[in-house]
Amino acid sequence: MAIQHDTSVRKWLVLVASFFNMFFCAGFPFNMSVLNTEFLRVFERSKAETALVQSVISGTLLIAGYPCGQSVNRFGVRKMGILSGLLASVGLSVSFFATSIPYLVITVGIITGLGLSLAFVASTTATGEYFTGNARHLALSFVACGSGCGSMVFPYLLDRLISVFGWRGCLLIVGGLMANMIWLFAICKPLTVGLAQSKYVQSNKSNLKPHQINDTGLNTSNGHTHCCMKLVLLSKSYDFIIYILGMTCTFPAFICILIYIIEFLKTKSFDSEEALLLYLFMNVANTLGRMIPGLCKYIPHVSSLVIPALTTIISCISTVGLLFANTYKQHLLLMCGFGLAIGSNVTVMSMTTIKLVGLANYSVGVGILMTVTGVSSVCAGTISGWLLDLTGTYTVAYYSAAASHGVAVCLFCLAALIRKHNQLTSDKYHLGDSVDGP
Repeated sequence: MAIQHDTSVRKWLVLVASFFNMFFCAGFPFNMSVLNTEFLRVFERSKAETALVQSVISGTLLIAGYPCGQSVNRFGVRKMGILSGLLASVGLSVSFFATSIPYLVITVGIITGLGLSLAFVASTTATGEYFTGNARHLALSFVACGSGCGSMVFPYLLDRLISVFGWRGCLLIVGGLMANMIWLFAICKPLTVGLAQSKYVQSNKSNLKPHQINDTGLNTSNGHTHCCMKLVLLSKSYDFIIYILGMTCTFPAFICILIYIIEFLKTKSFDSEEALLLYLFMNVANTLGRMIPGLCKYIPHVSSLVIPALTTIISCISTVGLLFANTYKQHLLLMCGFGLAIGSNVTVMSMTTIKLVGLANYSVGVGILMTVTGVSSVCAGTISGWLLDLTGTYTVAYYSAAASHGVAVCLFCLAALIRKHNQLTSDKYHLGDSVDGP
């Protein structure tokens, strides 16, 4: 009874801690537009080169997903979470002494990005451990709202810190804020992930309910399968592979637009305050969008793969619409639509992955997803900067992002059809088994 009571209380502490960890680890790297403007002014480099700072930190956050997932799987969320706070804090703090864009690429982009990647995987894994069923989806949606709240706060926080302390002091202070993840992760006691060899897990393995180990069609009778075996297992999940391809087309397009969104709005005759206000409304919608996938799972027969397809359609329309918008209200509506799509897809990254591969394979599955999307994000950020330097307009970059989202919609729908087919086949040959929902 003591253990159950400790878990029932601790899971709410873990939920709150994960919320604030996501506030830091996903709120900062995707909302550096204000800093990007400062880097352009101070270092006087091309937009393509300056964009490397944000594209590398965003890309590293994703690229490092697989090794970070393996680290979390091996050592547990608490140890890796504490390490993530140290890396993020040190990376931003030493950026105070930056003398060039390459320096910032290493300190902010790689070191801080690696720490934030660890934090992202550890936060979502910890939440997945303490919650099950539909409650897990809602919990992951709530945790994802942390990054949405960070997206609302960080642009104004960075702008204020820059105006008072300069961009160097800004990075130093944010580095100190990142150190808060150390004690937040200290709360997250691992239950199963990272405890594969512990006597407690071995002695209680027979008491674990099936949905606590695996809630997907994948055969993972051994909850602590070796990494290579998990990779082989996931390679046979065609719906998961196509889902990864869809996310690879989705996130890089988001990053391409977010890097220059403030500058883009200024070209539409908005001043800095109006641009930041529109950005704020986008992030409010972003935060609200984090809850949509979790709430949709309470609607019967709604597939986890249909949700990103619908929200990506909204993003595609909003991206093209921004090029033709004329009034403030039109921009406000389209920015909110774009933010809603971003928020939903951020939640989908963890929620749909855990649905497709199960908790036992989650850290590996989300790691693969983050790595693939990260590589494409780094390339996309640089390419978008190159297109802007080459054409002098945002039209080509925005049309390219919309086209990428269009491809993603098709891939999500294809993955949903394959998953539905697999479930029908499972129903046919395993009539006596209970089959998990889509």
